[in-house]
Amino acid sequence: MRIDAVDPASMTGDQRALYDIYTTGARVAPDSPFTLVDADGRLLGPPAIWIINPVFGKALQQIGSAVRFGSQLPARAREIAILLVAHHHHSAFELYAHERAGAAAGLTETDLAALAERKEPAGLSEVEACVLRTTVRILDAGTLDDDEFRDAATALGEPGLLELTTIVGYYNMVAWQLAIFDVQPPASA
Repeated sequence: MRIDAVDPASMTGDQRALYDIYTTGARVAPDSPFTLVDADGRLLGPPAIWIINPVFGKALQQIGSAVRFGSQLPARAREIAILLVAHHHHSAFELYAHERAGAAAGLTETDLAALAERKEPAGLSEVEACVLRTTVRILDAGTLDDDEFRDAATALGEPGLLELTTIVGYYNMVAWQLAIFDVQPPASA
């Protein structure tokens, strides 16, 4: 990482409040597919850099929380979109975290390998296939044409399409932040 990890012992009050979000609750549940805290209590991944600016960090974690814990899209579909973004940006931390989350959501090793090549895994549901096609189109073109929009809105519903575009945009931003600050997965990954 291009900046020093923030030591939990020297955090400001605002940093501590943000830190506590990542060290309690659903993110540290025993069944969580990945961790955002190392053995020394320092943050990993996006929170490791968000902690330097708690105002932005808090807002970003709220979006991340909505994506992970409040999305109406099925978990497999959501992870398909996130993994496509991670592969698009060659984002090592996103791949570390979301290959694990994808497997926990039911994606097989064969599915993960297909997604790495931007190929459609066998046996996707209609929603999952739509998420794949729509995500690839957004990554390639930055938008959808009228027919693509209509198809995606029909398969996902308009709220689902808004969720998907938010997920793609959010994880694009995260990938850029991770690349700029050179945030890597844990050495044990």
